[in-house]
Amino acid sequence: MALLRRGRLSLLGRIYVLVVVLVGLLGVVAVGTLGFRQRADAATTQLTTEIHPAQRSATGLTAAYFNQARAVRGFELTGAPSSRDAYTTGRDNAVRLQDVIAREMDGYPGVLSSLAEVRRTGHAWRRQFAEPVMGAGEASALSPAEARAAQQRFDALRAELADLQNRINEIAAAEAATAEAARTAANWLTAGTVLVGLVVAAGTVLFLRTSLTRPLRTLVSQVNQVAEGHLDRPVGSVGPPELSTVAGAVETMRRRILDETRRITRIQQDLARHEAAERRRAEQDYATVVTALDEGVIVVGSVGVIESANPAAQRILGVSESEVVGSSPTSWSLFDEAGQALRPEEHPSMSAQRTGEPGNPRVVRFERADGHSVWLSVTPSVLNSQDRPPHAVVVSFTDISESRAARQRLEHEATHDPLTGLANRTLVLRRCDERSRAHPIAVLYIDLDNFKRINDSLGHGIGDDVLRIVGERLVHATFGETLVGRIGGDEFVVLSSGESAHDTLAELGERLLDSLTRPIHLQGRQLHVNGSIGISVSPAGDIRTGQDLLRDADVAMYRAKAQGSRRYAFFDVELRERMQRHMVLEQDLRHAVHRDQLWVAYQPVVDLRTDRTVVVEGLLRWAHPSHGAVSPGEFIPIAEESDLINTIGAHMLCMATRQLAAERERHALDLRLNANLSPRQLEDPQLRSVVQRALDEAGLPAHALCLEVTENAIMHEPTQAIRVLGELRELGVSLAIDDFGTGHSSLAQLRHLPLDTLKIDRSFITDLGESRDLEAIVTGILTMAHAVGLGVVAEGVETAHQLELLRHLGCDYAQGYYLSKPVPIDELLTSQHGSNPRP
Repeated sequence: MALLRRGRLSLLGRIYVLVVVLVGLLGVVAVGTLGFRQRADAATTQLTTEIHPAQRSATGLTAAYFNQARAVRGFELTGAPSSRDAYTTGRDNAVRLQDVIAREMDGYPGVLSSLAEVRRTGHAWRRQFAEPVMGAGEASALSPAEARAAQQRFDALRAELADLQNRINEIAAAEAATAEAARTAANWLTAGTVLVGLVVAAGTVLFLRTSLTRPLRTLVSQVNQVAEGHLDRPVGSVGPPELSTVAGAVETMRRRILDETRRITRIQQDLARHEAAERRRAEQDYATVVTALDEGVIVVGSVGVIESANPAAQRILGVSESEVVGSSPTSWSLFDEAGQALRPEEHPSMSAQRTGEPGNPRVVRFERADGHSVWLSVTPSVLNSQDRPPHAVVVSFTDISESRAARQRLEHEATHDPLTGLANRTLVLRRCDERSRAHPIAVLYIDLDNFKRINDSLGHGIGDDVLRIVGERLVHATFGETLVGRIGGDEFVVLSSGESAHDTLAELGERLLDSLTRPIHLQGRQLHVNGSIGISVSPAGDIRTGQDLLRDADVAMYRAKAQGSRRYAFFDVELRERMQRHMVLEQDLRHAVHRDQLWVAYQPVVDLRTDRTVVVEGLLRWAHPSHGAVSPGEFIPIAEESDLINTIGAHMLCMATRQLAAERERHALDLRLNANLSPRQLEDPQLRSVVQRALDEAGLPAHALCLEVTENAIMHEPTQAIRVLGELRELGVSLAIDDFGTGHSSLAQLRHLPLDTLKIDRSFITDLGESRDLEAIVTGILTMAHAVGLGVVAEGVETAHQLELLRHLGCDYAQGYYLSKPVPIDELLTSQHGSNPRP
């Protein structure tokens, strides 16, 4: 304990000593408690296993003797056998119980002595009084003297039994007292142990607190001093060895921090001197660089006054240093790109002065004192963002007047037509896409009629002059918020903003057409130009793009052109739906061949001399999965516009030749096949190969195939048509001119073509028999065709009268709904076999 008091033991050693003392004390108390508990348990066990049974046996023994006495008395009075049995039972119980008492109380001489007296007295009572009575054969009463003697003897026995009972009870009470005393001692010892433990624990805690708290507080105070920077005070050793070790470590750290602090202070002083020298050098370099810059630089102080301006700034602004230094930038005349004068708080330097944040580059126009304007790209920056506002600001700017002018020129060239100076397609689409969706806009798409003829006949120079004059007239014919543009070739566009009324737009269209139709005088020539206009209106809220509006106006323009020259037409829902259907059909037509949606219907051509079918014309049909049967008049023009006609035509030719060849072989027919060629197919350089491959793959003889070409297709490029038809004729196929009479050809021109057959257009047959003029025309065509060796087919025969009249006029063949509609090949052959003899 002395070591504890002197603090030489470590904190852990002190805890070990206190724990050992406490454990020893607890061990002693536990041994004592265990002894008392064992003594109490032994006394309790003896009570329950020996003394209590002996008490119960003594009580039973007294009862057994009393039972014997009652049995003797009963037998004495009545002589009943049951009394004798009761006596025997009581005697036997008394013997048994005496043995039990003797066995249980073997260690108690007093009890055994008292038990011996009981036995002796009981034995004497039974021998002298009870046995004689019970041994008699019948009831016999004792004499009074005998009865008194028996009673005295039994009273002595009862006294002995009471003494035995008392002795046993005294022993039981003594043992119970012993057990209770042992338990009480154990309980008190346990309570004392707990109390002592608490006292020892409290003392231990108090001791540890008094031996540790003061040194620990001292150490914490010293550490806090070091943490707060009081490094001049050393840290002393306090408390147990552990705290002394910590104090030593803190002291070591304090000395190292103190040394490092002194070293850092020296370094900072050296750096400060170096930085001051570098700052002076940098300021000199900065002044040199700023002076040499082509970019203007001014420094605006925190009070909003210009403190310095480099030579470039003076040159760009057109002022001297004395004029600019000391002035406020807000006094300058600055304008934004829209031409609006900047308010003082909008000047580039003001925002940076207020917020301390660098500003984004901004383009402004500066009005110089000499009256000239310069465009500046201005960028404000804060000199030191750590200062409090208002901040000092550096404003740098560059003269971008020349580059801006060049950019504007490039922008104008990129968005305007170089020939007419009007807006080009790019600018037109931009204006359409940038329009306010809250206001309507109208697009008028203008296409000049027959302008190509002027270019081809008079040259492109005259054509360019015409386009320039047309552009000027269109500009003069418009007013308000309109934009006139040329988007290519002879196509112009007028954008009318804020207008959607059809009446007003119709008036504008008429005015534009009137301006076009006025004569144009060029190089001594008077030229006339017409146009067609398509009008597309975009109401408020319309989501169509500029490209969509131009497309819709273009579609409407083609509708106007189809109605004749000098017309205008509006784009409407019906036209949009037709256009959308056109687009859908075009896309689906591209897959129709691979999806097996195209099939060939056949219409018979009857020889009027024999009334037999000698030729079938193959007509292409389209079974659309969604739209049903699509008319050839609808999908054939789509195929021609989209360059699909060559693919579809080749597929139709292969399919028709294959089917007819199969039927010719199956039924031994001498039928020939007529197939149509479109104008686009005549331009296909692979046409000859396509026809040859179709004939070879089908196995159809060349003379069994006749290719029909329209009159307009031949007259479009006669020279090329003659060459192509000659190549086809070399294959051995026949050639026919279709829809004769609808074009501009003559029999004299046809005489030079390698043709075999002429087909009169249905327009001459429809009213035949009702018009003598038509009858004369048909007769003339027949006569001239026969004169040059051509067979003649009349198309569109729909009545028996027409058929008989054609036969009377000498026509060779007839074709029309009266004879048969176009049907599948098997249906045609079935009907032909049922109505005509075999061809």
